[in-house]
Amino acid sequence: MNILKKAKLIIIFSILSVLFAGISFSAPQNDQAEEDFILFAAENLFIYMKNKEYVSVWNCLSVKSQQVIIADVYKESKKTGVEYKKNELLRDFNSGGMFAKAYWDSFLTVFDSNIALEQCKWEMGKIEKNEAEVILKYKKSDNQAILKMYKENNAWRIGLKESFGVRNLSPF
Repeated sequence: MNILKKAKLIIIFSILSVLFAGISFSAPQNDQAEEDFILFAAENLFIYMKNKEYVSVWNCLSVKSQQVIIADVYKESKKTGVEYKKNELLRDFNSGGMFAKAYWDSFLTVFDSNIALEQCKWEMGKIEKNEAEVILKYKKSDNQAILKMYKENNAWRIGLKESFGVRNLSPF
């Protein structure tokens, strides 16, 4: 190989090295601060449940979960013969009123938040721009629960109904 060809190869290699120097070919790493925000929001939900801070529980939930809960309570109220308006129920849940208290007290008879807080290993699942997953592995089981998280109004919210809707944790 003559000197001119070697020089061209060195120049091409140098240019390619400079072009690819800042590029990582590995999978992108999640931002640690974002993971912390997600895990903090998820953990807070279970702490608020444990402490029966129902307004805070409500504020942790995704809009969809809130809508499903209001629809469930509305349907149940119709069955009792006393029909409340959905906006009245929403105000009640926003303020921690009697319907909210009855709902969450009943909910917590079938859902033990202490298990999530004290007996589960927490791991981050996928993280996307506005959705994420927190994986909870119960130490006495091979099964895991996937807690779906949604970024709404710049805050991470828990999709309680989106995560556990199939199991229907409705207290009714």
